[in-house]
Amino acid sequence: MIKQAIISFSKMKKYVLFFGMANCAIYIILFLAFKYLNLREITGLRIINYVAFLVMSLYEIHWLVKKNNRFIPFLEAFLTVFITGTISFFIFAIFIFISSFADPYLNQLFFSDSAALNRFIAALLVFFEGSGGAIIIALIGMMYASRYQDGEAKIN
Repeated sequence: MIKQAIISFSKMKKYVLFFGMANCAIYIILFLAFKYLNLREITGLRIINYVAFLVMSLYEIHWLVKKNNRFIPFLEAFLTVFITGTISFFIFAIFIFISSFADPYLNQLFFSDSAALNRFIAALLVFFEGSGGAIIIALIGMMYASRYQDGEAKIN
């Protein structure tokens, strides 16, 4: 049976920031791909951001387990994935806010009457929607991490 990983706060902060930036880079690539393929108006495609975040979160947990050669407790895995998602969607919201100055059509994707609304609204919606999705994906990541703790999955 493998033992519990003890990861310092500073190291975990570094890993969370790295994976948060990597997730945000994927969101930006997807956003630009949808923009230039003229698929931005299909709002259901935003779910691909969550699928990408789920895959990266499961990889993050697996990477932490493999790197430390010990399991990650399920609450620590939950918080790691949740904070990673919150950071990644916060950075993505900043990108959306900055993009709204260059692309006035961007706010129209979120509201029918975008002329009367503030530019912050679209970025805030992306952030809060992403943070809410991060909670659900963190629960999935927590269950994935418990597989290592219960011995269902091997480290190698």
